[in-house]
Amino acid sequence: MEAVKRIKTVRLRTFFLQYLLFLSTGTIMLLVVLLGLFTLAFASNTILPANYAEKEIAVFKERLASSESVSPDAVPEMLDYTVFSSQGELLAGNLNRSEAADAWEISQRGDHQDSHFYTTARRGQEIWIFRYSLTPQYASPSLRSYLPNPQLLGILLFIFGVLLQAALLAALFGRRLSEKMAGLQEATENIQRENLEFTVKPSGIREIDDVLASLDRMKEALHTSLKQQWELERSRREQISALAHDIKTPLTVIRGNAELLKETTQNESQQEYNGYILRSAGDIEAFVQEVIDLSSLQASTAPQQSLVSTAEFIEELELQMKALSSGKNLHPSVLKESVPEFLFIHKELFQRAIANVLSNAAEHTPQQGSITLQVRGDDDAVHFTVTDTGSGFSPADLKEAANQFYRGDQSRSSGKHHGMGLYIAKSAAQLHGGSLTLDNVSPSGGGKVTISISVPKGQLL
Repeated sequence: MEAVKRIKTVRLRTFFLQYLLFLSTGTIMLLVVLLGLFTLAFASNTILPANYAEKEIAVFKERLASSESVSPDAVPEMLDYTVFSSQGELLAGNLNRSEAADAWEISQRGDHQDSHFYTTARRGQEIWIFRYSLTPQYASPSLRSYLPNPQLLGILLFIFGVLLQAALLAALFGRRLSEKMAGLQEATENIQRENLEFTVKPSGIREIDDVLASLDRMKEALHTSLKQQWELERSRREQISALAHDIKTPLTVIRGNAELLKETTQNESQQEYNGYILRSAGDIEAFVQEVIDLSSLQASTAPQQSLVSTAEFIEELELQMKALSSGKNLHPSVLKESVPEFLFIHKELFQRAIANVLSNAAEHTPQQGSITLQVRGDDDAVHFTVTDTGSGFSPADLKEAANQFYRGDQSRSSGKHHGMGLYIAKSAAQLHGGSLTLDNVSPSGGGKVTISISVPKGQLL
């Protein structure tokens, strides 16, 4: 974490104050721009001042007083007016009847209504009533028709501009903050994956770098602890594997001598006892082989894989199926569908995994039953599915059968297995980037085990 300490850092509050400073500066600049635009609009008479109508009315009143006759065409365009007789009869004007009636009543009372102001002028028997408001207006009639008044438009533009720059600055600073947090996210993801061979990247923000420093110290402590654990685990596996191999030698001697005794003349009791020895030796050999396979799997975090002919691999599996089926007169069958020409696998390891599944299926299939191996290619994966006509998996088996040392219930357990066959198969599938799933065949109810592994795209036929 020396790099974190040497780099120039700022506090998180300073980072957010920068955002507020940019927002405040942008708001002031927006206000200045809007004021400048409105000043130019007033200077060019695009927008008329708030008292423009009031001045026009004053000029027109003088004209009324000095002229003998005034036609409606002579009234300035922007003036709202109505003309009544002295008896209150509507004579002319550009206000509708309702507005004109309101104007007459208000002028009689001498007050104004809402944002409008009223003023009157008498010319002979005519009473002219003018209505106006003290707000800026557009000089163009089209702008007055389609846009809100300049005062409201300025407020709306200011609000929209503030919201827009706030959104843009939030996106910009959000991206910057995400970049600052990237090192923290990367460190936590590496620790989660148990990858402790990484270097912590400083963010430049003091609070985040303090967390990164703590993560770096935790990483070093985890690395030391896990290294000791891995060493103990490796030593344990080696000891178990060595012990299993050592057991094979005296076990081979026991089996050999028992087979020699079988060839000698024995009475009925001796034959029975000799049979016990041979069967027990076979059970121990199977268990020792499972222990060796399990130790090999646990040690092979990255198995040495190579291209293997799929056809030859399936043929070898078919021979194993026939050997497993012969003792119980089972009917084995192999189905193939869209399989690739080659598989990129650790042949011995993967073959042992499928052999465990086939052996499990043969063990739990009754006499004259059948077991089927289906090999099917699907998109970028190959599925090896083994089905049987046995009693199938119980609900507990479906959840636990692939776990280490799970023996199952009596409905699908002969007592001869040690709860490692499907676990070894699952471990081998995972080492090949695949998975193992358990199911029951419908409607027969037999067991169904599928091992799926991925293959490079373009290899499927």
